[in-house]
Order: sequence, then structure tokens, then C-alpha cells
Amino acid sequence: KTITGKVVDANGEPIIGANIIEIGTTNGTVTDIDGNFSLKVADDATIRVSYIGYVEQEIKTAGKTSFNITLVEDTQSLEEVVVVGYGTQKKVNLTGSVATIESADLANKPVATTSQALAGLATGLSVVQNSGNPGASANVKMRGTGTFSSAGNDPLVLIDGMPSNIDDVNPEDIDNISFLKDAASASIYGNRAANGVILIQTKKGKSGKFIVTYNNTLGWQKPTELPDFLPSWEYATYYNEAMINMGKAAVFTEEQIKKYKEASDPDNYPNVNHLKWLLNSGSGFQQRHTLNIKGGGERISQNLSLGYLKQEGMTAETSNERFSVLLNTNSKLLETLSIDTHLNAYSNVYQSPNGIPSSIEGIIGYAVREPSIIPGRKSDGSFGYQDNYSPEAWLASESFNKNKNINITGAIQLNWETPLKDLSFSGKAGITYHTNYNKSFLAETYFDNSKTVGPTSLSVTSGNNTYQTFEGVLKYDKNIAYHAINIMAGTSLETYRDNSLWGYRNNFPNNYLYELAAGSASSMSNDGSSNEWALLSYFGRFNYSWSGRYLLEINARYDGSSRFAKNNRWGFFPSFSVGWRISEENFWKDLSISNIINNFKIRGSWGVLGNQNIGTYPYQQIYSLGQNSVWGNPATLISGARITTFNNPDITWETTRITDLGIDLSFLNSKSKINVVIDYFDKYTDNILSSVQVTRILGRNVGQSNVGAVSNKGIEFQVEYNANISNNIRFKIAPNFTYVKNAVEKLANGALTDINNNRIVGEPLGIIYGYKTNGLFVNQDEINVAPNQLIEKTALKPGYIRYEDINGPKGVPDGIVDANYDRKVIGCSTPKFYYGLNISAALKRFDFSAILQGLGGYQRLIGSYMAYAFYNGGQIQRWQVNSRWTNENPNKWAKYPRLETLNMNNPNLQVSDYWVRDASFLRIKNVQLGYTFSKNLIEQIGLQNLRIFFSGQNLFNFNSFYQGWDPENEISTGDAPSFYPINSIYSFGINVEF
Repeated sequence: KTITGKVVDANGEPIIGANIIEIGTTNGTVTDIDGNFSLKVADDATIRVSYIGYVEQEIKTAGKTSFNITLVEDTQSLEEVVVVGYGTQKKVNLTGSVATIESADLANKPVATTSQALAGLATGLSVVQNSGNPGASANVKMRGTGTFSSAGNDPLVLIDGMPSNIDDVNPEDIDNISFLKDAASASIYGNRAANGVILIQTKKGKSGKFIVTYNNTLGWQKPTELPDFLPSWEYATYYNEAMINMGKAAVFTEEQIKKYKEASDPDNYPNVNHLKWLLNSGSGFQQRHTLNIKGGGERISQNLSLGYLKQEGMTAETSNERFSVLLNTNSKLLETLSIDTHLNAYSNVYQSPNGIPSSIEGIIGYAVREPSIIPGRKSDGSFGYQDNYSPEAWLASESFNKNKNINITGAIQLNWETPLKDLSFSGKAGITYHTNYNKSFLAETYFDNSKTVGPTSLSVTSGNNTYQTFEGVLKYDKNIAYHAINIMAGTSLETYRDNSLWGYRNNFPNNYLYELAAGSASSMSNDGSSNEWALLSYFGRFNYSWSGRYLLEINARYDGSSRFAKNNRWGFFPSFSVGWRISEENFWKDLSISNIINNFKIRGSWGVLGNQNIGTYPYQQIYSLGQNSVWGNPATLISGARITTFNNPDITWETTRITDLGIDLSFLNSKSKINVVIDYFDKYTDNILSSVQVTRILGRNVGQSNVGAVSNKGIEFQVEYNANISNNIRFKIAPNFTYVKNAVEKLANGALTDINNNRIVGEPLGIIYGYKTNGLFVNQDEINVAPNQLIEKTALKPGYIRYEDINGPKGVPDGIVDANYDRKVIGCSTPKFYYGLNISAALKRFDFSAILQGLGGYQRLIGSYMAYAFYNGGQIQRWQVNSRWTNENPNKWAKYPRLETLNMNNPNLQVSDYWVRDASFLRIKNVQLGYTFSKNLIEQIGLQNLRIFFSGQNLFNFNSFYQGWDPENEISTGDAPSFYPINSIYSFGINVEF
């Protein structure tokens, strides 16, 4: 039959382009300019009527052919709430800068930690994954690097109101995350909020039938990038070239090079890529399983989640295994009284090989050094080695590192709607208990008949800490005519204590007894410590709204911390913010543009935040133990203690002042919605802790004082475009961009430079300070006329780096290149901007999503075995050979200088712009493709929902960094190399609902 009708809004105005779809089919149409439609449907069809910005309706057509349909404006976007400190607020009424992430943004990613899942999702958020080590966290910062002290730049993280580590929660258990970026939103947390606040809400139970879901991901890892080392015969060839370039005789004969290439005698003429062997020694398999049970009745609802994660390393004997449990319940005791309980716990076991060095990162680092001419495991069971380094030997030994952590967080909250109208009270008590037990065993390890590394040794560390909190909060909400008033006031008490023990012994009877009691008592040593702190706080918030147009918010917190002396113990942290919803003004509604821009708000804020993380006893005079001396006759060794450092009793917290200006816009048309958020911020951190130089005549060191300052100024821009092209086609694209200008504003004693720590007033943190270069010397004539370099001219050769003479003692070049006048800022390792792009789409039952993430405007310097060929007996990479300077090709701008064996005394290895590389990158962080089965099909096997998917993490990286090295990887530059490659992960999984 053919049905006809008209679709109008609440005012009777026709809606143009509304979608009318016959449910269960692709049959549909849209309304014309007058809101009318006509559609041929089955006799008993049900149609769905939808339009962006309005609540969709489903209408049965049985017995009718004509319809008048009124769509109601969808106020969900206006009623959408955002989690803020100690409560929630309507998003449209926010006057602070708050970014949010929903559970769908985190779901099904093949990552080991929550921090890794955040990359590219929010403005102001820098997420850097430094390592691919199983269980490794990403480094999360908000709005730049605010301090250079030990107080650190980590945001305060609260999981369901309890201070935690961001990786303490399974990403599958997260309902939403709020990022409080400015002082207006974060000052309610006082002297812990200088680096921003991250509020994580886990999934809660809901009334209704119990729903059981099971999600999993199974995947495999491989390094994103690896250096291309030369095989042994090429290594020998170019090593000969290096020797000849140094005026020495070739080391390898043509016959030996031939034997390396023939591979007929791998024990004596091997070809071993030790790094590739090491990174292929493990399975790289990882799996995550999450079982969730949610539901309840009118009185009690709950959410129970059980999780399991196992991540095998790319290196053998390396893994991270975690069991987790989350339990949230809500019990309604009376109509006005309820209790919420929260339990989040995990047990985590990490293990890795041990050796020299003791960490897997160090073993990998030295595998970079080990040339391909050194064998791995030989046919007789012995091992090739370089000094004490042999990855094959250490992985075959009984040596190990094993770390076990158990973390339990529990909280109970009482919520009471008092007899006084509009007044409510909540009281909360919570505790977090964490314990760890770590073992590091070094077995006696056989290399060959001439070398065994030992003796056996074992160190054991155990510790525990306990955090407790008690808080009470009163809230008053009142609406009178056009006025809305919200008042919140509360107090909290927090305490923390940790304890640790350490023991060591060596000379164990064999490699299979690794308990302390089995070691030699003559070598035993031990240590232990404990510390504690407490925080008493009073806080409050006042919100006022007039007619939903003019918004005011005032926050304040008064903190008293045991970390400071009595005279400096208390701090006041206020903030003020205002907003104007222009789109609610009558004059705006009279404009034709109001039909397109349905929300237009400007806002501004100012406030003060603090950072108390400066140590537990920074103001007290600390005695250093172990200051032993000899007394008496006969001489006796007496244990003693002394003050080695003058601490500052006037020390206080670091203070951050933030000014923020923002604009929020929402655009609507017939099929799409666009949200735009723009923020400008000015963040100034003062009272930064820094050491003060004093005369050595004092005989003691001097502790830190509040003398430094750093600024971060920037702009954030985020757009979210949602389109419902049809009932079966949906599309979303959400780019975000953040620019931050970082600068040191003040140093100790009014100094303008602190070169030893790479700090200069007016320059950003993380500068690279070194020599400016002008390519390479092409011939001896250039050397003769060049300024005096860092070594005698007689030692210079064509193909060496040419350093520029840029200054001298009289302020002009003096013909001599030296460290005092000819070094300058040649780069910066602090990114200037970070950005992301979130894309999702759905076509019928198929869904697709992709996340791109990037950092830009910064440089990095790598060195030693990673950058220099034949460094201290190290390897050589393909790019070094292909890009080197030679007598036959004397390219002044060659990317690698004259080939020689190197150590740190070589003039080519000074810190200079020759070795600095642009580290900017754009990474395809995650791609996911899924398919949801028809309900008609799966209901026959007892399922409510079934989805299968493929997901890839860290798939592609676009950069111009050193070939074979990921610019996001943390790579050491010294003679003790250490790194674990970032990995790409290819996975698949299922989502099942029963």
C-alpha cells in the first residue's frame, strides 16, 4: 500500500529532508520542501521517521495510510552531562575547559594499558608511547611541560573519585573520561592539579534484566621499525674501508670475506643479526578477555567485570600477565538514602630475562652494538660474545627478573537526600592497598670455555603502601524563576604511608636455588625505608545561571599538606569562570543563522593550581646514614650519620596560574551536526624547585628552593562532524589540534642560562645545545682556510664535519671553534604541537573506525651504537653506507661523514646540528573494521548481539627521522644503550552479548 503524510516540528513548521524508512528494509524516502512524503510499504509495516536534532519515532502503519507526524526536538545534547570534580554538570553550562572521551573510543583496541589507548583522542593531550615492553605505559601530559623539577608533569588521575594510576583500570571497564585542563575545572583539586586532572568513571549497573557480555582481542606484535644492519661479509668490507681511511691496514682478507658470504662455517665465519634474532625469539602473542555482568532491580543494581590480559614479549622469556576485577553496586535503602560501593583490583606479574645489563631494554640495546661477525649459539653449545654481552647466552641462562604487584581499591559512598528541600549530602570512605615483590636473579652463565660470568646473585625488594581518604560533601540545588543556583561544599582527609625492604646475596650453590637463604651470608646486605604524608582539605563551588544565558562559576580549595613546614603548610587555590550563551539571546533567535548555529557560547576563566609532589620531607634536615668512621685504639669501625645537605625550611608548592578563553559552537542541518570547540590558554608555573649554587666552603650541598618559572601558551581546536546520510549509513570525523609555546621564564639567582641542564630563559624546556655545522670538509684546501676546529688541523681529514665559528670573546667570530662561544640552541625535544583525527563510519552492519595521531615541531638526537658506525666495536647500518662521504663522492652535504671506527673522542661526535633530526611524525594509530550479525540470526542461538572485528595498532608511521628508528621510541644516547622497540599489533576479536 502507499502511505502519505507530513512531518512538522513542535511549532507546526514543516521539516525538510526528514528520513522515512520502512524498518527491516532499505525502502525509504525523504520529505519535500513542504514536509510531505509518499512511500509504498507492506500492509503491516513499521516506519522510522528521523531528522538530525530531533527524537526519532517508530510508527506502525497497519490500518492507516495517512499520517501527521510531529517530531520533538532532541534535547539530549542540551541535557548531556559531563563529569567534573565532585559531581556532574550540563555540558552546555560548562564555563571551564573540559574534554571528554566515551567508552566507544576505547573499546576493542589491542593495547595493554589505558594510557596507550588515549593517543589522538582529545585536545591538549600529549600521549607518547616510549616503549613496546609488555605492560609499558604511555607518557601522558596536558597542555605542555609545566616544570623541570622532580615534582613532575603527571596529571592527577582519579578513578571513581579515588586517586590512582591511569593504568590501574581495564580500558574495557571505562564508561567515560573527563580531562580538566584549565584552572576553572581543576582548582577544586587544589595543590595536586597543576598538571591537569583526569577523571575516569567506570561502568555502573542499571536497573533491568541482567546482561552478560564477553569481549576479547587476540593479536600479534612486531616492531614498527628496525635498523637495517649489514650482513657479516659487508661488515668486513666496510670495516676494511674504515681502517684504510684511518691510515691502517685492512683487517679482513678477501678469503675471509668470501667465507662469511658462503656461510659454510657459521661458528667461525657467522652472519648473525643479533637484534633481529632477539626480537624474533618471543611469540609476540597477546590476548585480552573481559566478562561483564550488569543489571539489577529497583533497589539494587550492579556491574561486575572480570578481566584477563597476557602479553608475550617480542623477546623470549618476557611477558606481562594481569587479572582484574571491577565491582560497582548501588543499593537504594530508602527513597532518599542509597549506598554506592566500588571495588577495583588487579594482580600483575611482569617477567623478563636478566643479564648484563640487568634489564631487557639494556640487553636489546647491546644487541644493537653486537656485530654480525660475532656468532650466536655455536654448534658445540657455547656462545659468541662481545665483552660481557651476548643476548643468546643471557636468554639461555636461568637469570630472570620477576615483579609482582597487587593493587586493591575499595570505596563506599552514602548518598542522602535530606529533609531540607534541594539539599543533599554524600559521605565517602576509601582505601587503596598496594603491595609489590620483585626478584632479580643473575645466574652463573657459561659463554665458552674461556669465559663464565658470575657469581650468582639475587636481590629481592618488597614493599607496600596504603592510601586512605574520608570526605563529606553537601550540595544545594535551587531553581527560582530564571535563576539556577548550585552550591557545593566539602572537606576531605587523605593519608598515605609506604614501606620497603631490600636484601641481597651472591654465591648461590647452583642456578636453581634463588631464595635469599641459599646465598652466602658473607655477602649479604639489606636496607629498608618508610615515609608518609597527609592532606587535609576544604573545598567548595558556586554555580549561577540566569535563564541559561549568563553563567558564573567560582571554585576554591584550601589545602594543608604535611610536606611543608607549619608556616607554609596551607594554600588557597581559587578560580573564577564566566560564560555567555549567545544562542539563547532573543536577538540571536531572530537571526536566520540561528537555524544553523543552535549553540554559541563564549567563556573565560582564571585560577590558581598547585603541585605538592616535591618529596615527603623536603623542608626537614635529613641525616644520611652509613657515614662510618674509625675510632679508638685498637681501631673500631663505628657507624654514623651526618647532615650532607642543607634543606630549605621555607620550601612550598609549585604554583600554576591559568587564563583560558574559549568558544563552543554547534551547527545543524538536515543530515548532519558539527561541534566546534576553540580554546586559548596561558599557563604560568612559578615557584619551581631548583638547586641554588653556593660556595663550596659550606662543606655541604644545598637543597632545592622555589626559584624557577615556566610558561605554556597555546591554542586548541577541535571539530566533530556527525552525519546520518541515511538510516543505514552514518559517518563521523573529529580532528583535533593543539599548539603549545613553551618557555623557561626564570632560573635560580636571576641567571639567564643553566647550560649543564639545557635551560635558557626564553627557550623551551628540552633544548638541544651544541655546535652549528656547515656540511663536511671536501678537501684539504677547505681545511687549511677554515677556522680552527675542535682538534688540531693536522688531525682533520676531508669528510670530517665542519663546525662553524659563530662568535668569540669580543662578540664576533674569532677564527676558533670552542665550547664557550660557538655553541647555541640547535633544536628542541619538546613538541610544539600535537594532533589527532578520529574517523568512524557505519554501512548497514559493517562499521569502520580509524585514529591518526601526530606530534610535530620538535627534534631528537640519538647517538652511540644507534647513530655511529663501528662505534666502540659496534655495528654498521645500511643508511650509513649509502649516505657516507667518500673520496670518490666527496659530497659536502653527505648524511654520514668519512667512514672510520669511532669513540667519543672523535671530533665528528660532538653534539651538533649534523646529528639532529626532525622527529615529527604522523602515525595511523588504530584501524578497526567490524561486522554485527543480524539479530534474527543470532537470537536462534540465544544471543542478543554478536560482532566480530579486526583491529590494527601503530600500523604506519610517516616521518623523516633516522632510518630504522621510530621517533616516538625512547632511545638512549650514551654508552649504555637501552630501548625496547614500539610494536605494531594486528588483532581480531569478538563482542558477544547474552
